[in-house]
Amino acid sequence: MARQIADVEIHASDTRDLEEDNLDVSVDLIDDGLYLGNLACARDHKTLEQLGVTHILTVDLVPLPRSILDQTSLIIKYIKLADVPKEDLITHLPECNDFIKDSIANGGKVLVHCYFGVSRSASVVIGYIMEKYGLCYEDAFVLVKSKRRFIGPNNGFVAQLKLFGHMEYRLNRDDPRYKQFRLKMAGQKLKQVKILPQCFADLIKPDPGLIRERPDPIVYRCKKCRRIVASQSNIIPHIPKQVKVELAKKNMRPPPSKHTGLNCAENGQLLIEKLKNLACQMMESKLTADDSPGRSEESGQDSDGAAH
Repeated sequence: MARQIADVEIHASDTRDLEEDNLDVSVDLIDDGLYLGNLACARDHKTLEQLGVTHILTVDLVPLPRSILDQTSLIIKYIKLADVPKEDLITHLPECNDFIKDSIANGGKVLVHCYFGVSRSASVVIGYIMEKYGLCYEDAFVLVKSKRRFIGPNNGFVAQLKLFGHMEYRLNRDDPRYKQFRLKMAGQKLKQVKILPQCFADLIKPDPGLIRERPDPIVYRCKKCRRIVASQSNIIPHIPKQVKVELAKKNMRPPPSKHTGLNCAENGQLLIEKLKNLACQMMESKLTADDSPGRSEESGQDSDGAAH
């Protein structure tokens, strides 16, 4: 049986008809030793032999059938993932990249596939290309699309790939954006299974009001009772939703990632300047409205009333 690498128990199908999906083989060479294809390609013995594939990375809801798993010459890794925006792709990117890198370094050829070879597997390959060449999401997407024209990661995967690039191709649990992402994932899991999975246990912080050893120097207290309700480490910096909306209305974007060459201070300064410009525009709009005839007359009446 093929060597199977996965973090979960796998039950391959013995009876599934390989022709029932009527899929044509679709596969493209993306990089040295790296192929991106669909399920039909991964199930086709002849194609695998012609390509010289030695490793298969399956990103799907079900593993490959036993007819493929039973091939002793293949090393297969299985990632269970649905093609929906709320799925947690980013957690698997480092292990997928390591699998691809190690396979190619040992002289192997890797096929990465999902069902159609469009979203899930394409996202994994884009993540690998980002790390290998130090690219941002947009540049990696263009590179992969030039090799396989019909790729299309869903919006959730795109956001996670951009975050992956922002964190310099590793999972940084101290990164504010990644903290927000994990909190969102934890909320979804808690809603589904009514219990918080162990992998999110680190998100539960001790009561800052009871910490006596090495307390955070910056704390936030209740205005009335003065009890400590949060420390600086509990705060996740973010741009308020209303500010994002106003920026979007003005065709402005939040500060770009580090791949633009800007450091943190420059990113912060860029945001401040954008917010200043936005505030000025909003004030100008308000003054224009205040200077309208009807408004001026109303303001004058208010002033007279105030004077009396």
